[in-house]
Amino acid sequence: MREIHIRRMSYSDARMKLENELNDAFMQSERRVHIVHGIGQGKLKAMAIKVVNEYDFCSLVAEEYILRPNPGVLVVDLFPPDRATMRMYRA
Repeated sequence: MREIHIRRMSYSDARMKLENELNDAFMQSERRVHIVHGIGQGKLKAMAIKVVNEYDFCSLVAEEYILRPNPGVLVVDLFPPDRATMRMYRA
């Protein structure tokens, strides 16, 4: 499972990295990623939630569905297309 580490990054760098990594995970047909934002003032967590909500190919996993939730990590499900559609994207 892919972990996207944005902890201790500047807001703009973290957003760029998160967008790139989510897109890469989608293109590689991954089903779940963890976004490691850390615990602090909550700015990176809020940004990560906003980015995930902007995309239609992923969604946050509710904490009640996570066995051992970590307050410094968001769990995201990805919804990649079938293999035929993915080949079309890559062409």
